[in-house]
Amino acid sequence: MDNDYPLAETLAARMLSEALARAKDEDGLSVRQIGKLMNYKTAVVLSHMATGRVPIPIDRAPELAEILKLDRDRFLSAVLQQRHPDIDWGRLFKRTTFSGEDGLAMELEAVLGSKLKDLTQEQRAVMREVAGERSPRRRWLSVHELGMVTMLRERFPEMTTDGLDQADMVKIMSAIE
Repeated sequence: MDNDYPLAETLAARMLSEALARAKDEDGLSVRQIGKLMNYKTAVVLSHMATGRVPIPIDRAPELAEILKLDRDRFLSAVLQQRHPDIDWGRLFKRTTFSGEDGLAMELEAVLGSKLKDLTQEQRAVMREVAGERSPRRRWLSVHELGMVTMLRERFPEMTTDGLDQADMVKIMSAIE
């Protein structure tokens, strides 16, 4: 699916999106609550940043990183890259960038907010599956799809092992229509 937002695929937007989801799951903080902590009049601005609809303000990046428990330097670096992709920030600050041979590992650590060695066994298993899948987007959910799938899994617990039978599929389709 194409995204019409120009910054959606930037590391900064992905880091923010993942951090917002983590804050909700781990700390019970909603986007609205985080928006209040940031003194935003409306929290929708955070959603717009996380989806790449609008850029993340450089001056707010350190505060966002602190509230969302992100590595401050990595997040700020990703935000700078998002705002000014034509500048080699790593060279300017004599730091490594997210490109090159170990770029993927660094990017994953930035999204994780810690070192790869700190991944849980479940996270490692999923990453192995992703790496082995030819079309991973077809199989894995975005942060925005999780609510619906969680609801379906609660209503149909056998779905994860047996799938849905035809009668349940018909019920779901008629409810959607």
